[in-house]
Amino acid sequence: MKQFFSPDELPLVDGRVYHLDLAPDELAQDVLVVGDPDRVPLLADEFLEKREADRYHRGFRSITGLVRETGMRVSIVTSGIGAPSTEIVLNELVALNEIDFQSRVRKESFTPLNIIRIGTSGGINPANPLGTLVLTEYVIGLDNSGLFYNIPPPDIQSTLLVKQAIAALNRAADQGAPFYGAILPYVARADRNLLLGLEDEAAALGLPYVRGITVSSPGFFSGEGRGVARIRSTFPRLIEEFGTMDTGRIGLKVENIEMEAGIILHFLGGMKYSAAAICVVINKRQEDIFMADYRRHVCDAARVALRALSNIKREG
Repeated sequence: MKQFFSPDELPLVDGRVYHLDLAPDELAQDVLVVGDPDRVPLLADEFLEKREADRYHRGFRSITGLVRETGMRVSIVTSGIGAPSTEIVLNELVALNEIDFQSRVRKESFTPLNIIRIGTSGGINPANPLGTLVLTEYVIGLDNSGLFYNIPPPDIQSTLLVKQAIAALNRAADQGAPFYGAILPYVARADRNLLLGLEDEAAALGLPYVRGITVSSPGFFSGEGRGVARIRSTFPRLIEEFGTMDTGRIGLKVENIEMEAGIILHFLGGMKYSAAAICVVINKRQEDIFMADYRRHVCDAARVALRALSNIKREG
C-alpha cells in the first residue's frame, strides 16, 4: 500500500484539501453528503446548534458542527452532481481522515468514517407516492467512475444483479445503436448496520419508506431516460426495463434512480467505511409528475440519518 503522497497526487493549500478547502480537524467522524450546496446550510440551520467550520470553495459547501438534540459532531458536505464530482469529494474525505498532512504519509491507525447520502431521486416503482424515502439496499451504478476502482461485487446477490442489469440494458437499448452493449454496470450494497438503523428510525418517526435497489445514472437527462435533446437515446426503454427487472429475490425491487449513490457505496464499501443512502422520491418517471418543493422531505431524510448515526454510536 502506498504511503507517501506527493503534492501533485494530493494537492493541499495551507494544510487544506484542494476542492473542499477543509483541514483534518474540521471533519467529523459522521458525515452527511448532499448534492446541492444550498442543502448544506438548510440542514445546518435545521439541526445544528453550533458551527465549528463553514467552508465554501469551488462550488462545495461544507459545515461541521454539533447536532442540537444529541450533541453529536457531524459534517454536512456537498458532493456536487453526479459520480465524477462525488468521486473527488470522497477521496478528499478519506484523505482528511487517513493521511497526516504534515508528513504526507498515511496514518498507522484511523477510524473509518460513517457517511450517509441524503438526496432526491426519481421513483421507478409506481407503488411509491411522492415523498417516499428510499433506503438503498443495493445500488446499480451505470457511470464509469466506479469502474476505475478495482472492487469486486460484495456478495452473491450483487453478482446476480450485475448480470440482470446488463440484460436489462440490452433490452432497453436500440440494437442498432453504436454504443449497444458498451455500458458495464457495477453493483454495491449499503452497510448493513446503517441500513437497519435508517429503517428503524424511519419507522419510529412514522415516515413513508421502502428499502430496495437504486439505479445510479451517469446523467440527469438521457441517462435517466429523458428525451429533451434532439438526439435519440441509446436506451429509450431504460426506466421500463429496470422497473420490471428480475432481482432474483422476492420483495427486492428497483425503487428509484439518481446519480451519486453508486460511487458512494461502491468506493466506500471498497475502503471498508460504513456508507448508506436515503433519497426522497420527488418525481415519478412513469407518471410524468414532479414535486418542486421537497425541502421538508429532505429534512425528514436527514433527521432519520442523524438519529440512526446517534443510535449506532450509543450502542457501539
